[in-house]
Amino acid sequence: MERDELENYYAILGVPADADQETIKRAYRQLARRYHPDLAGPEGATQMKRINRAYAVLGDPQKRQQYDVALRGVLDVRSGLLRPRRRPQRVDPREELEFASLSIFSTRGPLHAGARFQTSLGVISALGSVHTEDDDLYIAAGTLDGQGAIWSLARHAQLSQFRADPALTVESLRELRFSPHGRLLAGWGRLGLHVWETQSGSLVWSYPLQQRTVFDHYTLDLAFVEESTAATTPPPESGQSTRRLGLRLALPYQAEDPRTPRKAGARATDVLLYQPGQSPGPRESLVCIEEELEKRQFWAIRLRALSRDTRSLLTLSCGHTPESQEEVIIVRRWDLTARTRFGNRLRPRIVSSVLAGTCSDCAPPYAVTPDLQAVAFASRQERNRVRVQDLRAATYYDLTVGTLGGTSRLALSDDASWLAVAREDSELNEGVVELWSLAAGQLVQKLYHPWQISALHFADHRLLVALTDGTIQLWE
Repeated sequence: MERDELENYYAILGVPADADQETIKRAYRQLARRYHPDLAGPEGATQMKRINRAYAVLGDPQKRQQYDVALRGVLDVRSGLLRPRRRPQRVDPREELEFASLSIFSTRGPLHAGARFQTSLGVISALGSVHTEDDDLYIAAGTLDGQGAIWSLARHAQLSQFRADPALTVESLRELRFSPHGRLLAGWGRLGLHVWETQSGSLVWSYPLQQRTVFDHYTLDLAFVEESTAATTPPPESGQSTRRLGLRLALPYQAEDPRTPRKAGARATDVLLYQPGQSPGPRESLVCIEEELEKRQFWAIRLRALSRDTRSLLTLSCGHTPESQEEVIIVRRWDLTARTRFGNRLRPRIVSSVLAGTCSDCAPPYAVTPDLQAVAFASRQERNRVRVQDLRAATYYDLTVGTLGGTSRLALSDDASWLAVAREDSELNEGVVELWSLAAGQLVQKLYHPWQISALHFADHRLLVALTDGTIQLWE
């Protein structure tokens, strides 16, 4: 690269060539506050991009040294040496953490930057969390290569690492789910489901999904079931618990008759109860049939979600109804505890069914609250709109958000008061999270990050954001 092709990063930040790192950081912070788009408007976006580019180089001692050599030949203006030489980095880890924080901004609002976990996992594809009995928060992250780690927020320390069953096809982990109080962790993608012990990271149970009609990770779900154990049964850990854990799975239907077409799996749901370490087969099996399997009309379940208490199932389907010539979105809620009048046998029944628009106007990502009272999804036609369906009130409303792309993410807070929308800001080349108040229907805050966002998760009213460089940022 020729010298005259280089931008003068010192001039952009307004600092002398021999400025120390603290001076550079302070200048960057002042300029970022002055030119940030939410303060300076759209006209500040171009300048903010130049400022970020300058600080990315001058804020890193090694990159800065290389830049000085390229800019001024062999003369190092800060050390007086005629040639650059290697010297050990004298960077305080706390200073490095402060440097990282300068690249994270937010507008004023209810959330503030909290703890940060800098991992070496690679690209994080899923996040999960749980509150423990000792008032800690466990945070789990899964990656594109089927591995992950678990941290304690109170101790700010890693508890364990885990990986998918190597006997199954290696794939990305797209969902993570803790058991109540955090003793076990489950994770899955499209080809397999796995359960690990939280403290050790050891694999407890695996379930292959190749025989199921699993289109993506949204078409199955898992919830843990707590069951009382007999007084003589040893508790699962340290004598503290008298309850054992079961797994309730919501999977695409699999007919007993092997001649049944696989597409039947998209019209119904198998709800199975397993006990890891016990019998290999399910202890309980229920079937929720959306539409008669022999009908030729199109019907496909795009989303399955179990309530946290495992008593209800939500399905979001695309299909034909007598009232419409177009394929429409039907959101149904099933009562999994309903019983027949005669015989008192379990038979799931539909307790609510809501039309949520046309199939041509519905696309992932999806988000559902743990109690299944609200579901959100993106518009396929208008890539800057998110629809939130309130199943309790049987109403919906649309939010006009920033442009959504294939890497966008949605997350709903447990009480459906907030919606977080993660997207990439192409103008500033950074990850942006929009925080919306669903009660007011208004945008209340924007959270800016220096890297693209790869996963998003609410822990009550705390928000976990994973970036493509392996960072996990907590907003609280």
